[in-house]
Parts: sequence; structure tokens; C-alpha cells
Amino acid sequence: MGRTTTNDAAHDASSRESAWDGYALALLAVAGGLGLRFLLNPFLGQQGPYLILALSVALAALYGGFGPGMFATALGTMAGTYLFVGHPGWEGVLQPPNITRTLLFIAIGVSISVIGGRLKASRRALSQSVLELRRSNRAKDQVLATVAHEIRNPLSALSTASEVLQRSATDPARVAWAAGIVSRQVRQIARMSDELMDTSKVLHGKIDMQMAPVDLRAVLGEAHDQVEAFIASKQHQLTSDVPDTPAPVRGDAGRLVQVFANLLNNAAKYTPAGGDIALKLSSVPAGWEVTITDTGQGFAQSGGDDLFEPFVQAPGAVVNETSGLGLGLAIVKRIVEMHGGSVVAHSAGAGKGATFTVVLPAIPAQTGAGPVDFAPLRSS
Repeated sequence: MGRTTTNDAAHDASSRESAWDGYALALLAVAGGLGLRFLLNPFLGQQGPYLILALSVALAALYGGFGPGMFATALGTMAGTYLFVGHPGWEGVLQPPNITRTLLFIAIGVSISVIGGRLKASRRALSQSVLELRRSNRAKDQVLATVAHEIRNPLSALSTASEVLQRSATDPARVAWAAGIVSRQVRQIARMSDELMDTSKVLHGKIDMQMAPVDLRAVLGEAHDQVEAFIASKQHQLTSDVPDTPAPVRGDAGRLVQVFANLLNNAAKYTPAGGDIALKLSSVPAGWEVTITDTGQGFAQSGGDDLFEPFVQAPGAVVNETSGLGLGLAIVKRIVEMHGGSVVAHSAGAGKGATFTVVLPAIPAQTGAGPVDFAPLRSS
């Protein structure tokens, strides 16, 4: 997605500060080299005018990289030439031995700067790899903790039902009650397993996308039908605003339905009973934009990006039979990106609702919609 996240901005700011630190270090290194060369001048005279400055270049390149190394080379060349080669008269600068010394120093400085730049790039790549490994380890720990937490409630209910069956095997009412618990909890565990399997396939790109021209209104209509009963059970008011003309996109109709059904389901889940949910489809320069706005619990203004990470639950989410592993939005993001689109989340803050915006590339209307059996969603 074409956005700069908080972490990216912090990383960019840190990189800029690090770059300026490198140039400041180069300036100090050259100043220190010049000071040391002055101290040794009674012993060295005009011999080795750039010897100490080569160490300054090496220090700047080692810690600052290519740019600071070249900066130190340029400063060292000008200052060293003026103070130790051209002084007291500039005629000595053009003497062949001095020209050779100067060019040799510049060549050494460029070489050291190139090596320093590569070393810095290698250190940066190594640091990034370490961060990725740490993040991966944290993700694994989070997976285990999340799965263990989510599966504990179904297992506890199954254990209770087992005890009831053992004690009341001859009581039809109690047996039916226990059987209902077993059925619901098995469905819950199966749903968790399906989420894990689906997430693995989607995030690793191992799903077959049946791409074809599709009318986005029909996709939204099917998504609405899938979550209509749940929305009604929460007594929410759902309003929709869609155009009368087709909204053609190229995509996998089933996967797109999954995207918008998930977003509508989340809006209903995290909105208190009797809330409002608004669904809008409109044309934008980038294609077709779908916004789903609710009056629910919302989230911190800086927390929108985190919601699309695997195993991240919405703040304040209540664990119950409708809760999941925090994989739905990660799947949504990946599917949308596989369609060449983007999805973002915005909230004015906790308790102020949320808006999820999906943008998908449009295709020419004359290509027509694909052969799907979904009825187009109408404005309400």
C-alpha cells in the first residue's frame, strides 16, 4: 500500500539522523587528524602530509559509510594540501611529487569510502535480519499463546459436556444439552483450524485465484447476505449507498466476498447493539472505493496498521464463540493486495467508531461482469 506507517516514518527519521551523525563524525575526524598532524609537524615536516588524514577517512567511512568517507576525503584533500603541501607557497602544489601524493590520497580515500559504504550496508542488512528474526520469534510465541488461549474455552466446555454425559446418560434433556455444547465447540475448533489453514495459504500466496471481470455491486450483495443474520441479531441499522451502474473489477468473486463479509462482520461484532453501519461504493481516480463505517468501539488513531497483522485482536475484544484468532484482517489485506488494491483502517479514537476503506482497480465497463450468481446490492 502506498502509505508511510508510523514505524516507517520513525525509521526514516532515524536514518536521516544517522546520516547527519556520520558527516559530523567525518568533520571531527578530519579536525582531529589535522590537529594530530600539526603536533607531529616538527618531526614530519612535509613528509607524509596526508598520512594521518587517511586514518580520519577510514574512521569516517567505517562508521558513516560512503558519503561521510568521501566528505572526509574532500576535506582532508583541501585542508592537507593548503596546510602541509601548499604552505608557505602554492607553487609547491603543482610539483610532480606533490601531485602524485594528492592523487594517491584521493584514490585511497575513494577506495576506503567504497569499502566503508559496503560495510555499512552489510551491517544494516544484518541488523534488519536480526530484527526480522526477533519479530518472527515473537510472532511464533504469539501464535502459540493465542491458539492456546482460544482453544482453552472450547476444551473446557467439552470437558463439562463429557462430565454431564457420564453422570446423566439416562436423562434425554441433559444428553441433548451436552450434545449441543459438543456440536458448537467442535464447530468453533474447526473454524479456528480453517482460519489457520486459510491464513497460511493466503499469506504464502498458495491459493488459486479465479480472476475474471466481476461487478463489485454483486460481490457486496453476496457479502451482505452472508452477514445479514448476524447484523440483525445485534440490532444494527445497516445503510448502503451504491451506484445504479455496474462497478466492474477484475478479481476472484469468492475471495472478494470473503473480504467484504469479514469487514462487515467485524463492524457488527465490535459495535454495541443498536449501532449504525454504513456501506458505500463509489468511483475514485484509483478505481472503485468501498468504505465500511461503524459507530463501534474504534481504536487508537495510530493503531490502524497493527490491526492487519496476524493474530492481532481489536483492543477490548471480548473472547466468545464469535471471536477468532485475529487472522481475518490479515487475510483481508493479503487478498486485496493480490487484486492490486489497498485497504486501510481509520478511527478518530477509542469509542468513536471505525472506517475501513478498500480500493480496487477498475476495468473498462465494456468488458462486462463475470458469470457470478450474486444479485447486485442496492442502496438503502
